[in-house]
Amino acid sequence: MTQKNYYEILGVAPDATYAEIKKAYRVLAKQHHPDKNPESRGGHHDRFAEIAEAYRVLSNLNRRRDYDAQRFGAPPPQSGPQGPHRFYRPHYSGYPYFQYDFITPFIHSFFVGDLRARPTDKDRFQRLFLNPKVLAVAIFGALYFFKFFTSMAGEVTDKNIEKKLFQTQSYYLSVKNGEGTEKKKRVKPDLYNEVKVGNRIEKDFFSFTYRLNDREISYWDLPRFLLQVGMIHLVLSGGLWWLERGRR
Repeated sequence: MTQKNYYEILGVAPDATYAEIKKAYRVLAKQHHPDKNPESRGGHHDRFAEIAEAYRVLSNLNRRRDYDAQRFGAPPPQSGPQGPHRFYRPHYSGYPYFQYDFITPFIHSFFVGDLRARPTDKDRFQRLFLNPKVLAVAIFGALYFFKFFTSMAGEVTDKNIEKKLFQTQSYYLSVKNGEGTEKKKRVKPDLYNEVKVGNRIEKDFFSFTYRLNDREISYWDLPRFLLQVGMIHLVLSGGLWWLERGRR
């Protein structure tokens, strides 16, 4: 039996995007819906069922891949986004939900390299869980978490707690420097509870140590730092693994 050409049924090209497929389906579905054509219900019912079947296949990434592999033949392993099979470029869970997403492919390719390649299981494991870029980002994130890249110097003039997204709380100190300029600094809850209005506080760039009046305090310790690195590394690796699941 000759296989139906779903692209012709919807009137789209074989390299049509999801948005184009969806738009064509909506137009044809409205035009041929049996309720819109009561005088020719039987013929329009068959045509509408054919359109719905074509959309059901082409709107799902895995069904579309299988259909195209049967109709056109599988593309070469290194095929890229050019040519009639460009929809074989790696899609993400965003197909079809994030069809306008251009950030995720950039992040994915930054960590794992050429997305057109078909990695072996060993190479994929190394890319996901032994990736030096992931580790570097995890270390940077942990340093940022411990305020390693911030500085402040002056007198604490005010303290306040602000509610942010999802009712999370952020802790702020207002610090006036020697020139009379007042800046608002976000700090960790431990430091917020330690500081009182009128205290003098200092912290240098690339340091974990605060000088509060005449004493030094630090909320950094190696186990907490390694735990933070591990958590960020796990989240990033898990996200990459999730994206890699959709690749063939």
